[in-house]
Amino acid sequence: MKKLFLTMLAGMMALGVMAQAGKFTVRGTFEDVGDSVSFMIRSTSLGQCYPVTGQMMEAEFDLNNADYISIGRWFAGRNHSEKGDVTFPAIPGETLVVSKDADGKIQVGGSQFYVDYNEAQKSVEAANQAAEDFVEHIRTKLAEGVPQEDLMDEFQTKMPILIDDYVNAVKDYVRAHPDQDASAALIAELPEEIEYFEDAAALLTERARGSVAANLYKKTLKSMKKKAEEEAYRYALQGCDAPDFTLMDINGNPLSLSSLRGKWVVIDFWGSWCGWCIKGMPMMKEYYAKYQGELEILGVDCNDTVEKWKGAVAQHELPWLHVYCDMEDENSDNPVDLYNVRGFPTKVVVNPEGVVAKIIIGEDPTFYDYLDEVLK
Repeated sequence: MKKLFLTMLAGMMALGVMAQAGKFTVRGTFEDVGDSVSFMIRSTSLGQCYPVTGQMMEAEFDLNNADYISIGRWFAGRNHSEKGDVTFPAIPGETLVVSKDADGKIQVGGSQFYVDYNEAQKSVEAANQAAEDFVEHIRTKLAEGVPQEDLMDEFQTKMPILIDDYVNAVKDYVRAHPDQDASAALIAELPEEIEYFEDAAALLTERARGSVAANLYKKTLKSMKKKAEEEAYRYALQGCDAPDFTLMDINGNPLSLSSLRGKWVVIDFWGSWCGWCIKGMPMMKEYYAKYQGELEILGVDCNDTVEKWKGAVAQHELPWLHVYCDMEDENSDNPVDLYNVRGFPTKVVVNPEGVVAKIIIGEDPTFYDYLDEVLK
């Protein structure tokens, strides 16, 4: 069902781990929803509408691996004036049956996996609801105009306790049902911390850890570990000599990072296709003018054609230095790899001695605060 803090935590990433193909079937009993219900399998982002005949609906999917299915218009009236969706694991070879009881509560059934999954969800429901209620309490206070800083102490005090309660509820269920595939699926719904996943997975039997349902948490765990490695690499770069590279500038001449020693340098990894990169350009131009003579910006265009790169520089009137990174050219320097860039924009601040001082990912206002701090 609904994952804990769905709006607060990162979504599932579709990384392949031990695929097991098969048919996944979903059936539903729907009242007063019009003539169709929409479905979406997460990894493909493929939304489909299926007809409802006599309040019954059935759909079948070919799945290469465990995934998630979102059912939309579930709570909607005949005119779909209300919107809502629910999300369930989608497991190859399994059948999911969903309905609502007289009180409007979701009922889950079908093959044994979903019978067990329903039991698992009920076991953590109280801890899950307590956390969601607290999050809603904070949102309500913010909507009422209470300053965020006034709520910070309450949030930092109570939220870790509620998270621990939920994590312990999940682990208690897994400990009591170590051989269930549903236990493996439940682990995937933990808050995204490597320690939580690994501790809970250690409670599973070897068979459950090798089940197709276990791929749900393995995909996320793999993603988290990769992200942690990338962050550790970027953190390790800070305080070290900035890796040098030479690329062709916008006039067709070679330009090396090391040639800019003696000034503060911002290496700006961007692209004409990147909305947040473009959104930040006006502030970048403001700061480039503010610290003229002390600050140099080296724009490194990525994942563009030369024509689009040059067109964007001209269109947005970007006055600083620019080089082009050909991601397909194995013979040229690739600063994207040297600095382990995985998100755009990424800004690397290099001090006048050529040492990496800070790395900031995204269009973050703290970047400009940092420039004011070091260049004041």
